[in-house]
Parts: sequence; C-alpha cells; structure tokens
Amino acid sequence: MRWIILFVVLTIHLAGLLLFCMGFFPSKVVLPGYGQFSSDDAFDPQFNKVIVMVVDALRSDFVFSDRSSMEFVQGLLRKGSAIGYTAFSNPPTVTLPRLKGITTGSTPNFLDAVLNVVEDDTSSTLANQDSWLKQLKIGNKKIHMFGDDTWIKLFPGEFDVSEGTSSFFVSDFTEVDNNVTRHLDQELNEQKWDCLILHYLGLDHIGHKGGPESTFMRPKQKEMDEIVKLIYDAMEEDTLFVLLGDHGMNEIGNHGGSSAGETSAALVFIADKLQELNKTSQSPLRYNDEFTYYERIQQIDLVPTLCSLLRLPIPKNSLGVFIRDFLSLWPEDQRKFVLKENLLHYDDFKKNDFPGDPSESETYEWLYEAQSELTRSASNYNMPLIYSGVAAIAAATILTLWRCFKLFKNQAIIMISMTFIYSVTAFGSSLVEEEHQIWWWFATFFVVIFSYDQPVVSAFSLLLLRLIRGWNNSGQKFVGDTVYRYLDENYHLNWILIAITISSISFSLNQGGFSKTYPVVGFISTFTTSLCLFSFKLMYSVINGDQIPKQLNRLVEFSLDLTNVENEHEALVEVAKLFFTCVIGLISIRLFLRFFAGNNYWFYTDLHNILTLVLIFQTSIPNIGLFLVLFSLKNVVGYIVGTFVDYDNAKVIGYTSIALVILQNLTFFSFGQTNSLNTVDLSNAYNGIKSYNIFAVGLLTFLSNFAGPIYWEFASLPIFLENSLEYKVSKGELFSIRWSTNALFYCLSTFFTVISCVVQRYHLFIWTVFSPKVLYTLVWNLFINFAVEIIILFVALII
Repeated sequence: MRWIILFVVLTIHLAGLLLFCMGFFPSKVVLPGYGQFSSDDAFDPQFNKVIVMVVDALRSDFVFSDRSSMEFVQGLLRKGSAIGYTAFSNPPTVTLPRLKGITTGSTPNFLDAVLNVVEDDTSSTLANQDSWLKQLKIGNKKIHMFGDDTWIKLFPGEFDVSEGTSSFFVSDFTEVDNNVTRHLDQELNEQKWDCLILHYLGLDHIGHKGGPESTFMRPKQKEMDEIVKLIYDAMEEDTLFVLLGDHGMNEIGNHGGSSAGETSAALVFIADKLQELNKTSQSPLRYNDEFTYYERIQQIDLVPTLCSLLRLPIPKNSLGVFIRDFLSLWPEDQRKFVLKENLLHYDDFKKNDFPGDPSESETYEWLYEAQSELTRSASNYNMPLIYSGVAAIAAATILTLWRCFKLFKNQAIIMISMTFIYSVTAFGSSLVEEEHQIWWWFATFFVVIFSYDQPVVSAFSLLLLRLIRGWNNSGQKFVGDTVYRYLDENYHLNWILIAITISSISFSLNQGGFSKTYPVVGFISTFTTSLCLFSFKLMYSVINGDQIPKQLNRLVEFSLDLTNVENEHEALVEVAKLFFTCVIGLISIRLFLRFFAGNNYWFYTDLHNILTLVLIFQTSIPNIGLFLVLFSLKNVVGYIVGTFVDYDNAKVIGYTSIALVILQNLTFFSFGQTNSLNTVDLSNAYNGIKSYNIFAVGLLTFLSNFAGPIYWEFASLPIFLENSLEYKVSKGELFSIRWSTNALFYCLSTFFTVISCVVQRYHLFIWTVFSPKVLYTLVWNLFINFAVEIIILFVALII
C-alpha cells in the first residue's frame, strides 16, 4: 500500500511539473499570413540569386581574427568584395531556433531548444509560417539544399533538390561535410537554382569533441575557406553569397547559453558588387574574448536585408532591421522606398506608432528602439496551465510532507530546512549559476556533523570532497585552475590515473562474487571488459587528435587491427559494441551466480561496479579519475553508515538518504555540469552507434551528463544492504523511507523553483538562467527521482 501511495503522489507531482512546462514553454504565437509589399513604390533588386552557406558554430573569431585560418575570406574583406559583421544570436544558441531566426527574422521560442535534439520531431515545422524561403517559393524560385537535415524538417516540400545529413553524429568531422561538398561541382556548373543553401556541420562537431582549440579546428577552417573560394570563383555577377554561423561556441566547444562566445556568430556578405560600398578592412583583427569584430548587429537583421537585396517582401513575423551599409547600393531616389518597407512592416507590431515622414537617421533610431522593445517582450504564457501545474505540485508536496512526518519527523525537519535554504537560490540568477557552492557547504556540514568523533575519517572525507569540488570549473563565474585542466595538460599523469581508476574498479569487481565461485571466469571477463574500456578511450583520444603516452600506441594499433575495419570511426564503434557486449556478459554471469550458484557475496557491490565501468565509458577522459575519488568516498560513507548499526534504523536510513541527495547534486556539478544548456555534453552520445537513434542517443547522453548522480543513486544498494547492518526493517520499508526522503526534497525544491519562475517570468534572465533551470528540474524529477529509482527498487526487491 505504501508503494502505491508514494507512486501516486509522485505521478501527481510529475503531472503538475509537465503541466507547468506546457504553460511556461508554450508554442510561439505567430502572425498568420505572408508578407507583402506595403506600397507600390518600387525599388530594383540588387541580386537575382543567392547562396547561403551556414557553417555550424562559426564563431566570429574563426573568420575575422588573427587566429583564423580563413585567409581567402579575409582577403575578400580587405579588397571590399566582402563585408563582415558580428551577428548576435539570441539564446538559446542551438541550431533549430537559430535557423528559425535567420529565416523568419523572429526571436526564438525556448521550447525549440528541447525540440532541437529530437531529430524526428515535426512540431517545429515552418511549413505554414512566413520566411524568406517561403517568399522565394511564392515567387516561383528554385531552392536547392544540402547539409543539416534540420532544414528539411523546418521546410518540408520547399526544396526542389535536397539531401540532408544528421546533425547529431558529433563523432564525424569529415563525411558529414564531404556529403555536402560532393554536390558543389554539379550545382555550380549547372546553376539550375535561384537559391542554394549549404549547411556544414563538421566545425560544430569538432567543437563538441575537442573545443575551439582542438587540433582539428584550424584545418576545418581552412577547408571551409577553400569551399568559399570554390563558390566565389564560380559565382555569376548577379549572385549574392552569404557566409554565416548559426551560433558560436563557448571555451569548451558547447553552445546553448548566452555567453559572448555562444552568441557571437560570423556573418559575411560576399559579392564583387559590394566594392561600391567602400567597406574595405584591415583584416585580420586582433583576437578578443568579447568576440566583437567590425559592427555588431542582430542576426535577424539578415532577413529584411536579404529580402530587400533580392526584392522580396519581408516575412510577416520578422523583427529584423535592414542593415544600413547596403542602402547606398540603390540610387538615392530608391533608398527611402527600401527603408519604408522595413518601417511599414513594423506596423503589424506597433500600430501607427512610427513617425509620419522621418529622415533616414530618425527611421533607424525608431526601428532599433522598436526592435529592442519587441525582442525583449515576454512569451505568451499560458497562465491557466501554469497555475494548474503549480497547484498539482503543491498538492503532491503537502502529501509528501505528511507522509515523511509520519515516517521520520526529525529527518523530515532536517530535509525541509536544507531544501528551504537550497530553494532560496532559485530566486537569484547568480545563485542559480553558482549552485554548486551550496552543495559543497551542505556536504562539508554533513561530514563534520556525522564523523566529528572520528577525526581521521572526517579529515579523509573532507579531502575527498575538496578534490570533488576542485575537479572542474563547476559554475559560470569562477575561472581558475582545476584538476580537469591540470590533467588535460599533463596527459602522462592523466593516463596513469585512468589506468589506476579502471584497475581499482575492476579489482573490486573481481574480488566480489566472482572470486568465490569462478575466479578464472571472473578474472577473464573483468579483464576483457576493462581492456575494451581502456582501449576505447585511447582510440578516442587518438582519433580526436589528443596526445597519449607513446608506450600505449601499440595497444591502439592492436585494437584497430582487431576490429578489421579501415575507417577509424567505425573501429571506435566496433570496440564500443564489444565493450557493451562484455558488460552484458558480466551482468549475466553475476545473475547466474546469484540465482543458480547461491552466491550472494557482494552482489550489489558487483552490480554497482559494473555500472561504474559503463559510466566511466560515457565520461570525458580528464573526468575519469574523479571516479576513483567517488569510489573511495562511497567506501567511507558505507563505513560511517556501518558504525551506526546500534542506532535507530529508520533514522540511519533517513540521514544516509539525505547525504546521498547531497552527493548526487555535488558530483553533478563537479563533473563540469551547470544549470545552463551550454554544458550539455554530446561528445559521448554516439559511443557504439553509427547513426541517429533517439532512444539510444538519449540514453547515452543522459548517462554522460548525469554520471555522478546515477553513481550515487545505485551506490545506495551496497551502502544500505552490504555494510553488516542488522536492520529491523524489510527491504521494502528501507527503500520506502529512502524514496520518501528523496521525494520530499524533489517535491519541495520543485515547488519553490516553479514559484520563482512565475514570480520572475518577466525577469531579464528568464530565458537564459531560469528557464534552463526548469528544464534541468524536469530531468532530475523525471529520470533521476522517478525512472532510476524504479530501477533501483526493482533490483533491490526482485533481484
């Protein structure tokens, strides 16, 4: 009965959270219909054809700075055949919302950041919305597209010729771009199009894998530069060439947030006709960490500018402003008509609010002010859904409070106090960005309180916690030396630590139930699994251009020969498959020993160690050593729990559950995660997979980004069940208390988080700080506290 009650309460809680998200992240309301010219005043088109080349994650410095390898583009800038801008990309800086922005001219819908990772999603289509592509089709123009298949999802049926490539196979730096370039010779020779769209993904993939300083980055820039030259040499005089990035990237190669690197994309207009504008430059410019080069404009300004240059009506929902530099391409008597179209277009948004007969300067002043006001305006929140969600969450929270006070009053008071202190952080943007700090203090407090009478244990625990905290730059403001950075720079030491970590987990696994029944089988199976894991990480490093000790090159060569495939990426996939096969074999053998050989010795520890190997497999290389620290701390926690064997069992379970919640959150941030979308790691999302599969990629991404919390979730099995504790409660009651403790934290903290977002829904940082926090809250609740907990309960109660 107790499980049914708890399950119902958590179902109500999750339903409320989903309702809240549906109201808080509604589908964007757009104006119906298609743009038309606002008057009969004519102006001539400056170009008849356009080539749009999107290089995914093309940050401004990758083109304009003295660190760039795009020398041909910089030569065009010097002679005036190209004009460059730093284009501000509105957050969230991921591909789907940014493509919507650069085609419709509208500001992004935050929900698109979620839909961006659902490759098969069709709800984000622009089939019935206005865009410059739609205006081209209305004008019976032919559009050819090659590259990121997000375009095909956005514009179904709009392309006369197209071929898409998956944007999420981030292990591929080469083929994903070759699949685009192989069409160029034919397309440029025949030119049976009015608009040619190319979307290259390799540079973005390099960023995700190795960051902006990857050894592959400059060669990729050179490759893109050569493609620009190929296109430029084949262009006809009436063709405009637009080179741009949909967004940038941060210092570790990710994007999705609002940092300067992520929001600063390159935008270059290329055509010899532009020499008339006398906009020559002295490129390359000195690199700067603000990523601002030449004039900084809004990325959506591309839309009215492109439409006017081609003489197309401005899309209905565009908030872009025509770029002033291009006005002088028209005779003076036509310039006012070009600008008038942009001014009258805003009449749909600000009825009769513009001046009657403004000068050019007055027009731009009004347009920029109107654009700033409209792009800052809040989303169309669905308040009934939001309030319904909050009410459901509140009801679930009250029921959980009642249940916990009934089960364990003292522990409930402690959890409520801790959660309340933590929940205060949800009301401050800086506190949300630096959340790891509060978990560090909670962890320190618990160690001091519960091991004060054991100074050696206490000191060792604090040392381990300090290592965990200092492993990564866990926030968005702190910048300094970290263990991660040190190991990344000292690769010999890093690989020694990796070998020790994997060996320690494997040794512990081999000393468990395997050693009691079939020691030889146990040794061979654990050794093979560990060797596959170590070899995979070595191959991964070599393929990504990272250094490894030369003594290990033999192992890499042996692994490549063993796979018997020529392509390095395919070899990596084969080794990954072999590893997962070994893991399945280990689990199968361990279950056989338990059910058919009666071997229960260290059963839960063995399962946890096997899972740890999987989590290491899904973890970035400089973070692997952190598992050695977690492994040590888990044993310390188990020891401390064991010393409370004579205490009230319910209290021990409650206090330990609180400690595990703290450790889950602390390690989440210590692995380098934050409450921002730009720290979502996709580099391990395709381990063992050759093509996009939403379930497999989703699971691997979840394991990669929540390795720390998952580690401590499953650590509860050996900690509670294998520390010589003579509990006077059944397994069912034990895990009922544990899950109830977790539920109290999640329900109460979620309630304060959604209240914070309701109160601050018009806050300046609502989309860059608080909205990502809501998404992370949803993931923690749905997957960690619900899905993973159900798996743990199944293992504990059934297996």
